[in-house]
Amino acid sequence: MLTRVTNFALAAALLMLVWGAVIPPPAQGQAEKRPKDQKEYELINGVFKETDAAKKLQMLQEWEKSYPETAYSTERVQSFMQAHQQAGNAKETVEWAKKVLNLIPGDIQANLAITATTAVLYPGASDSEKPQILEDGATAAGALFNLQKPAGVDAAQWAAATKQIGETAHETLGWIAMQRKDHETAEKEFLAVLESNPAKAQVSYWLGTEVLAQSNPNKNELALYSIARAAAYEGQGALPAEGRVQVDEYLKTVYTTYAGTEDGLEDLKAMAKNSPLPPADLEIKPAAVRRYEEEQQSRKENPLLWAFLDLKKTLQGPSGDTVWSDLRGKLTPRMRLYVVSAPARSRTIRLSSTQGGPVEVEVGLTNMMRQGVGGGRQLTFDGVASSLTKNPFKLTLTDGAVPALGISR
Repeated sequence: MLTRVTNFALAAALLMLVWGAVIPPPAQGQAEKRPKDQKEYELINGVFKETDAAKKLQMLQEWEKSYPETAYSTERVQSFMQAHQQAGNAKETVEWAKKVLNLIPGDIQANLAITATTAVLYPGASDSEKPQILEDGATAAGALFNLQKPAGVDAAQWAAATKQIGETAHETLGWIAMQRKDHETAEKEFLAVLESNPAKAQVSYWLGTEVLAQSNPNKNELALYSIARAAAYEGQGALPAEGRVQVDEYLKTVYTTYAGTEDGLEDLKAMAKNSPLPPADLEIKPAAVRRYEEEQQSRKENPLLWAFLDLKKTLQGPSGDTVWSDLRGKLTPRMRLYVVSAPARSRTIRLSSTQGGPVEVEVGLTNMMRQGVGGGRQLTFDGVASSLTKNPFKLTLTDGAVPALGISR
């Protein structure tokens, strides 16, 4: 339904926060590291200062061609990775990131690059390549927790960077779990993202769908609330307008399927708009519970209507013939239904269990009615069971009594 909003560009920006000491000018470098000559010095300085990714790649290629052996071989590999990521070259970014990890196991920048690139590479990869892409992404993301601040990096910048790095790692691990149909792991990772950054509507949507996929009735509130969050949230990190419309339509479908009504849906969206996760006491009653509660309330308010409905259900059920055999020729329970027709100077009243519904009971009276009864009025009656048609249902009574009309046996 919605396209993935990747962290590829974000990761490139995060790299810039921790990149300052990667290729320092020669005067600031370690004493044993020296350019071979002035030309290499100028190339290194140019790479370090260049902000345009395409130009940086050209300079790196020239440096590599002119100086295959260099004291800055590790830094050059790191620079290739950074430049490819800045240029949006996903496949090349991962290739160079793996080279960095071969040189510097656990390197933050390389693991972040692979993590943020996983979901970019995966859709266009072949079926044989996809498992390795997910494995590489999961390994890299897992290495981005409990990081140590590099020397020379500002503490405030590092705190901001590690917060975003953690969100990127959790989001990618959740996305990987989605591809693997590991719904519970995806739920855990997406919850971690939202606890750190509530303004991620896309993650809220993923969380909702992953919880729904578990078919766990104890989590339905979390699923519906999360999808409502994606549909209703309007601040920074919200879905595009078109995406919100799509999610809102989907929400209406799943909510009404579950609850059996749209009642409460707008309240749910209003609540979700202001908070990424539901309150602990949120309850959305499923349709079956609502129907049961409504029936119980109706039974209390209209016991004589339910006397008929229960009798009808029994007569149409598996034991209907036996029950009818016992009932035929005997007085029925007292019932209360809606008048379909009861014309003046007639001995017949036709009734239905719903206002304006089809005739379900026809009562023959011993005495003629002096005045007619308007359709839709409720009447209480009983009578002797005379005949039955099961489909369409019609019960005919004789010797009927209608106390409200003063008609008795």
